[in-house]
Amino acid sequence: MEFGVAAFGAVVGVALTKLCSVKEKKLKTDAMFISNKLGMIRALMKDHASRGGRFSWVQIELIAQLRLLAYDIEDCIDCFRAKKMNTEDFATEIGELKVRSEQMSSDIIGLAATLSVMGPPVQEDVVPKQSLNPPGNVNCLLYLCLFPPNHPVRIKPLIRRWLAEGLVQREKDAVTNLKIFNKSDIISSTQTSNNGKVRRCQPTDLMLPYISQQSMSEHYILFCDGAAQPLLAEPSQAESLQAQAARRLSVHPAVNGELNLPPDLSRLRTLAVFSGTANAASYEAVLDFSRYGMLRVLDLKECAHLSEEHLRDIWGQVLMKYLSINSSTINRIESDIGYLHQLETLDLSGSETVTVFKEVLLLPKLMHLFGKLQLTSTNTTMLGWKLKNFLRDKSVLETLAGFVIDGSTGFPQLMRYMRMLRKVKIWCKSDASEENLDAISKAITKFIRDATADPRRGRSLSIDFVECPRDFVNTVNSHDAKGILASLKLCGKLSEFPKFVAQLSVIKELCLCSTGLSWVVIRDGLADVRGLKYLKLIEDNLGSVDIVSEADHLKAIKRIYVVCKQTLKVAIAAAPLPNLVSVHILCQDLHAIPGTSCIEITNSMKKLEEVALHPKVDGAISAELQQAAKGHDNKPKVSFIEYPQ
Repeated sequence: MEFGVAAFGAVVGVALTKLCSVKEKKLKTDAMFISNKLGMIRALMKDHASRGGRFSWVQIELIAQLRLLAYDIEDCIDCFRAKKMNTEDFATEIGELKVRSEQMSSDIIGLAATLSVMGPPVQEDVVPKQSLNPPGNVNCLLYLCLFPPNHPVRIKPLIRRWLAEGLVQREKDAVTNLKIFNKSDIISSTQTSNNGKVRRCQPTDLMLPYISQQSMSEHYILFCDGAAQPLLAEPSQAESLQAQAARRLSVHPAVNGELNLPPDLSRLRTLAVFSGTANAASYEAVLDFSRYGMLRVLDLKECAHLSEEHLRDIWGQVLMKYLSINSSTINRIESDIGYLHQLETLDLSGSETVTVFKEVLLLPKLMHLFGKLQLTSTNTTMLGWKLKNFLRDKSVLETLAGFVIDGSTGFPQLMRYMRMLRKVKIWCKSDASEENLDAISKAITKFIRDATADPRRGRSLSIDFVECPRDFVNTVNSHDAKGILASLKLCGKLSEFPKFVAQLSVIKELCLCSTGLSWVVIRDGLADVRGLKYLKLIEDNLGSVDIVSEADHLKAIKRIYVVCKQTLKVAIAAAPLPNLVSVHILCQDLHAIPGTSCIEITNSMKKLEEVALHPKVDGAISAELQQAAKGHDNKPKVSFIEYPQ
């Protein structure tokens, strides 16, 4: 039960913070009264649990009711702040919440005598030791049960969901929780990016059953897959409580072809739809967004279809903070999205281009915008000036990944006004106009130069110019002010090493794809750049890759990832790469440069952990590297990986 008390305490903590934010003089007294009652209840529960006190079923249900009270407090204050209710209605609800908090505190006090005389705690089933006193934010841990079993959870979207629901207040807190969970063997990494960062995770096999059990007992997440029958006309007390507690709903593929959602989802905060196959039900008939008035998180990434009516109802969700829709289900986002004033993340990613009205960029709290986006080319001059002023003075947009450059004006002209941008992704199309190419060149130049003002907040830039009609990349200029980039990806044909990259003072991660440049050109182009820790090359014309003793400017590299489908000669020496952790050379026709051992694995590479080769590489090279790995102090893993798709 200590798990449940911790979960309850975390929810109350958020409610207390919001109660303290109530500034209206006539309501502040009531808000403080509720706050004091909740604080007293939380302290009593925590004290009893810490002493190993046992909880009866009555008390467990009471804690569930208290958690609902905390949720209702949050909803009330959020609705008022979002102008979903007027001052009079807000005062009425605060008054009702005051009565409920007073009654529940009386119930708790009435049980205090019983709590003090109850014996030792009930013996629990055999569970992992750490789960009896779960580390980190318990509600963040329970949230992992939202996803289907064996479903790898993407780290960055998960963090944004936690923030949207208020489970954490800062991204830093979310990262800390994930580190705690990983260190405690509660979650494990299922996918690591080429630069060594964890991209996907899921609960370990040992912890998943326990977390799922706790999630169900706490009524934390409801699941719907067609297997369970709908609630009875006269539900039991437990079913009634479960319906009231329906704050998060996870919809999985229907086992019997039908989905029977609970009748009342008016308090739903999170709705996530998962599809098992490409031909799964569209869910169109069962989803009614007009009835979900409290949504903060809506994930429809795997939803097969959305009607115009669905979209209209979604635009009415004024509390929404996280919205994810696959671009294959829509092709246009109308100006009605401007009503989502609380929206922080809008994910429209997928294979299709989505046209959006400029109102999406006027959303006051939008921080992350994903998709292959194109702005409508028709709009009033007044809106244009309003938008530019807003982007320059008030916008909090950090991620724009990304937008399409073609013949229509829009993003290229606006990017230079986006003062908070930290991550940008650009697709350049064959019909890109000279005006747009010139505009984006100037915007990128400014983006790189501005990074020097705050180097601690790294900037990421990705440009796909495979279809670009001219070499606009070399019009980007960082010469006047040495620029800094945390990450840069360039994809497309280049006639020479980009001047602006060679002029950077610092770059941490560099990826070059299909540029046609040789290794010699790339190596010499990086001669004056420092701090490179991750180098990824997806190139078929590298020729020979030689990293030898004179390559001092590459000594900071931790990870090297090379994909080459043509003949490749390699000589990677240990001396210039003391920090190397991982090296992937995926080339079937791989050869060592004469007089070298291809990849020199010695203890000079003190941090080396893994070496990856193509499975059809020459057997002599494979055997030599595996033998060298055995003699290394770290015993680095030698694996064999196919070409990436």
